[in-house]
Amino acid sequence: MSSSRKTIPGTSGKTYPGISNGIKTPPVSSNGSSNGFHKSIHSDSNSLSPSDNYGDIEPCSHLKSVLESNAKETALITYKQAVTISRPIDPQHIYTSKKDGSVVSHHKLLQRKSNSLKCTDCSLNNFHNNFTCLQCPHVGCFNDHNHAYTHYKLNQHVFATDSRNGLLYCFPCGNYVNHPQLEKIRSEILTGYSVSRPTDDIIDSSYTDPSGLAVSGLKGFVNLGATCFMSSILQTFIHNPIIKNQFFNNDLHYFNCEKNLATNESGLLDETNACITCSIDNIFQLFFSSNTNEGFGMTNLLTTAWYKKKSLAGFQEQDAHEFWQFILNEFHSDYERIRENIGKDPVDSSECTCITHTTFSGELQSSIKCLSCSSITKTIDPMVDLSLEINHLKSNHPGSEINLYDCLDLFTSEEKLDVMYTCQSCGDKTKAIKSLKLKSIPPVLSIQLKRFKHNSLNDSSSKIETPIKIPLFLNMTKYAIGHDAEEDADLIDGDKIFELFALVCHIGSVNTGHYIVLTKDGNGQWYKFDDSVVSLVSQEEVMRTNAYLVFYITHKI
Repeated sequence: MSSSRKTIPGTSGKTYPGISNGIKTPPVSSNGSSNGFHKSIHSDSNSLSPSDNYGDIEPCSHLKSVLESNAKETALITYKQAVTISRPIDPQHIYTSKKDGSVVSHHKLLQRKSNSLKCTDCSLNNFHNNFTCLQCPHVGCFNDHNHAYTHYKLNQHVFATDSRNGLLYCFPCGNYVNHPQLEKIRSEILTGYSVSRPTDDIIDSSYTDPSGLAVSGLKGFVNLGATCFMSSILQTFIHNPIIKNQFFNNDLHYFNCEKNLATNESGLLDETNACITCSIDNIFQLFFSSNTNEGFGMTNLLTTAWYKKKSLAGFQEQDAHEFWQFILNEFHSDYERIRENIGKDPVDSSECTCITHTTFSGELQSSIKCLSCSSITKTIDPMVDLSLEINHLKSNHPGSEINLYDCLDLFTSEEKLDVMYTCQSCGDKTKAIKSLKLKSIPPVLSIQLKRFKHNSLNDSSSKIETPIKIPLFLNMTKYAIGHDAEEDADLIDGDKIFELFALVCHIGSVNTGHYIVLTKDGNGQWYKFDDSVVSLVSQEEVMRTNAYLVFYITHKI
């Protein structure tokens, strides 16, 4: 098979390049993707990002033949049914039953949708991203077992609907196809609006559609002197859909930050007007409006960070996790300052709607069991991430592969306290057992693997290189309150399933290392950001990466 006309599944079906300006593409295999879909990229255009203008996708000869035959009406009705299943559930909308007008809960709708989109052959839900056959009730996965493609080969059912975007996929063509009649159905169902081109008299003459490259935000950061720890963390924010949405709707801060106004008036940045939120807001604006893929120099953020935290000043490598924590603290501090500016009262962290608390904040429950009276004392503490030990796992798992679940098992396992415990219930000073569980899990679950170890005896640090397998989907059910870790080991709570979308990796030694980051886009494609160089990477390479920080996002967004 020639590699000159291959496309990316989950995109508009157009072909995309390997751009030479710092963006590299992986080698193309001779037979395409092993799962039967074309996952390679060729270089005949000037955009790395798929277009979202699905109406421009052309029909193929197979689709034209169906729409010109007596089966047209049946095909359109079937397509409408398939796209209806793909429709996102709006948490603000009240849904009612057509049968009796009763209100249908969002949870029940999600359950129905999840059941409808399970693979017929292996029951893989694939987070509502399977292919629905247009010629029979079959639903097929395409990431792992590839039952969608197998179904086509066995039954010659040539069309399937992508359940994430409602697009039609033609298996013989190996590409997405469309038609004005299909696009009208798809757009009206998924967006609630009819497809029509706006007339020239209602279009702002100063407005131009952003390029595909701009929409993707695929841009690296120029290393300004050991700043890779900053750029890697920034990429996890830029390509986090929740954070992206918050910054694109951050008018509260933008219009009420006195530091932003002062900077705009003077054009100068100093200690009096340095604001981390404003600086990162500026990065979002530039990243998603730029028509070039040249590396971005984060001079403003670097200077702002120096003003806000003196220990960041200079050109020495810092810890990426500490910088991440610093940014989260600044998001909250800036939010509190804005509330004060507009006359709002302070709020507790449990009610705070800043970026930090709405995205990363959860609760950790500590339980201490008295061994004299068996009473349990519980304490609830806020958490923004989990720091997991890996130092002792290698000796506990000799010769076997260690994965993230092993780290979580260790973190939540019962531990005998080294000191005597005074029980609040019986008053005895006795031995006790402590355990941890998650009381609430945030939309973005952030995990640090403790790879750096400090020896206080000789004041030295070392790095733990133990490989840890990171699952693409993480089931947190048994680590949460309300579930027994052993009895419910195989239980799956859909609200506690998280999808991997970013990994920060440290390469090299403690003192001379380098940070890179891998992130996943909305179409399931992984990218590696190494300062200003952006590369397409395979899922296999992601799985081989020895991560330091990992970021999971809820599948419900």
